[in-house]
Amino acid sequence: MAYGNFEQFIRNMTRVMGSVNTKLQRDLTLRTRVARRFSMTEVAELLSVDVTYLARVSNEEAAFPEGEKIGRERTFSPPEIMLIRSIIGSNKGARRQHLHWRKPGEPVKVVTFGAQKGGTGKSLSAAHFAQYVNLFYGLRVGVIDADPQATVSLYFADESLPLFQPDTPTLADFMGVDDPGAETLNTPSPDALNAIWQKTPWPGIKLIPGGANIQNGDISLFFLSRQSQIPVYRILKEAISNWDSAHGAKTSANDLRRADGSFDMSAYGRALEETVDVIVIDQQPSLTLMQLNGLIAADTVVIPQTMKGFDLATLSTYVSNIGEYLEFIMGFEADIEIGSGEHVVLPTIVQEQNNQDTDQILDLYRRAPREILQVWYNRSDAIANASEEYKSIYEYLPPKSRRASAKAFMANANAVNDALVQRVWPELQDRGFAAQFIKDRWS
Repeated sequence: MAYGNFEQFIRNMTRVMGSVNTKLQRDLTLRTRVARRFSMTEVAELLSVDVTYLARVSNEEAAFPEGEKIGRERTFSPPEIMLIRSIIGSNKGARRQHLHWRKPGEPVKVVTFGAQKGGTGKSLSAAHFAQYVNLFYGLRVGVIDADPQATVSLYFADESLPLFQPDTPTLADFMGVDDPGAETLNTPSPDALNAIWQKTPWPGIKLIPGGANIQNGDISLFFLSRQSQIPVYRILKEAISNWDSAHGAKTSANDLRRADGSFDMSAYGRALEETVDVIVIDQQPSLTLMQLNGLIAADTVVIPQTMKGFDLATLSTYVSNIGEYLEFIMGFEADIEIGSGEHVVLPTIVQEQNNQDTDQILDLYRRAPREILQVWYNRSDAIANASEEYKSIYEYLPPKSRRASAKAFMANANAVNDALVQRVWPELQDRGFAAQFIKDRWS
């Protein structure tokens, strides 16, 4: 049989890529994951406390981590920062709340980052948001990578996390739609669902990695929609609810202390593993049945969007298509609760020196002041450099020549995520980063 040119091309590229070392840079990143350390001053800023108070607690609390000395600075890793937060937050004398874990019985929040167009910084925005709420609020985060390319997974993986392995469970397994030939929906038990979450080097952050079999999920959902009356658009919403019913929050800050007032490291370890407070879903840049599930499951939807005219046409298509889906769903299931939180368009890769970008934001904001975020991600070489290593600005260690630009982008990321926190958790105290950004740029 004679093969066509395209089939021969695919065969040749499969052979070539099998012999190319694509793992070198990836493995270097995995070995240096969460390598950044924070000074005592930086830790105090993350926890919103005074340095002198932090130093006093370090002397009074036996469980306070030693950290490491770098020069004359005492430095701490993200896991040590989470421990310090828990020590302070569980202290009966604490003047304010430092542990913002959800209370027992409260449902888990779901924040979905979705867009029609690739290249808008969607995965980068989702990764930074997850790490920001972990560092600044101590939240336990579940990250679901809904993209077969597994981009956001690379921001959390280390050498122990089995990415890109055929037997690694993905979102399709969590939803029970991993078998395209199945005639009925597989409904995993809550414990089976819990086992799908993978540990990451970040304290309290778990991951359901992306992978190729997410595409199987779309095939399975298509056939299930034709063969049965299953509402295939809310399978993920129900799977999350099913998991949360057995693996919700159980521990409060008071439970981290023994009867004698000492900090209980065992209780702390269990609390970090027992659940998550928020699930962050990073969508594939498309609107398939799998991606529709990520939208229907969300309390809050964030649409990262570049501000060029042609790019905005994809936003128009995206929201129009979603609107048609919602109209269809609500037509025969009027009592379903969809997206009870706030939803925003997040401008990304903005060139501030280009009036066209900022004028476009202003025009959109005037027309939809609640839907368009007043804070945006600037175009930045610093994050491009960090992204080459699949690291967020919160763990990137820039060379000396790039420290100023990295510091500027961290301030930018803090402002964006501060604004998003105000939308997702209006009851939490903001950190003032967004307000400063708006003051500096909006008159």
